[in-house]
Amino acid sequence: TNKPAQAQTCEPLNVIGGEGTTVTKTVSLPGLLFINSNWDTDFVMNPGESYNYFIVDFMSESGSAYDIDVFLKYPDNSVDASYSVRDRNVSEGEAIAIRAESRVSSDPFQVNLRVGGLNAEGNTYTASVSGCR
Repeated sequence: TNKPAQAQTCEPLNVIGGEGTTVTKTVSLPGLLFINSNWDTDFVMNPGESYNYFIVDFMSESGSAYDIDVFLKYPDNSVDASYSVRDRNVSEGEAIAIRAESRVSSDPFQVNLRVGGLNAEGNTYTASVSGCR
């Protein structure tokens, strides 16, 4: 007997300190001693939900090479670097999807998306994160 394929269910996560589920940013200079960069954006889990993995949807408004990291933050204050790439070339208008796996033993409470890089300064991107099961 063939079992039917399980359909994936994904739900958009809200941006912390923003409105809605999508963020658009222009990459700032790297953070220095007293200057913070705007490279980090946090997304919060939907209350009472548990996800097996996350999909980051990323689109650049101008072609550039980006440093992209996805960190999963857990209740015990540990962090998993689930995706990390330097100088990823993204064409103007190109949409990429990044998959970040969650631990089997614990559910993260936040997803941190870090987008920057020396070559990306001044370039604008749009990103969102969905939790999937």
